[in-house]
Amino acid sequence: MQIGAAIYPGLICIALALPVLPALGQDIAPVPAADTEPPPPPVVAPVLYAYATLASTRSVEQSCWQVLIPEREYLVRQNNAKPWLLRNAVPLIGAAMGGFTGGFLLKRHATAAVYKRWAVPVIVGSAGAGFVLGPGGVTGAVVGGAIGDKLGKHKPAITAVSMIGGALAGKALWDMVFPPAVPPEPPNGPDDDIPVEVFLRDQQCGARLQTAHNQSVYRVGYRFNDEERVAELPYDPGEALLVSASGEVTGPARKRID
Repeated sequence: MQIGAAIYPGLICIALALPVLPALGQDIAPVPAADTEPPPPPVVAPVLYAYATLASTRSVEQSCWQVLIPEREYLVRQNNAKPWLLRNAVPLIGAAMGGFTGGFLLKRHATAAVYKRWAVPVIVGSAGAGFVLGPGGVTGAVVGGAIGDKLGKHKPAITAVSMIGGALAGKALWDMVFPPAVPPEPPNGPDDDIPVEVFLRDQQCGARLQTAHNQSVYRVGYRFNDEERVAELPYDPGEALLVSASGEVTGPARKRID
């Protein structure tokens, strides 16, 4: 009795569900078959023109480079790099010698009143002349003045001329033995000879504008269905392109078009 009581309700449910199953099968729509038709193959389109566009980038960078400069310009630059005292050591020595010599001669050959009145102008003027003439010029002026004073029997005119000649000769001799760090600028008159110029290699540093050119894309014109189209490609297209059915470039044709 207990087993029958458990089976009878299940059989009743199955009997009630059987009429509903065909209706459920009719409501479910059949799944359509997948579209397996392949896309149309690409066509070959001839290339009408192609040119590469360049992209340039600019930047300011500190760099050094080799240059050729005249020898005199190089010597001027080297001389200007020295301290002022070292650069003008020879003229300063000449100024000191000239001032001392002028004051000594004035004190020896003039009265006390004249020396007191003219000491400062004579010393300053002699120092300026010594700065220009240098030690060689001052020494030459002293030697020349002494010779002229002795030969001219203490005549001031002869002594003065001898001092000037001795100063010029002493300066020329000094420059010959001790040439200046920077040679004088060569003459550039219309009748002067063109001097032989020597160039030296030097390194120059500074900020320079660096420009880099990079090939970016190819601008390509091609014909598709009697219509001219333009595309930008990252490669050289060659003479033909593969084009899809919609006219979009899919790649190079890799073949020659006669």
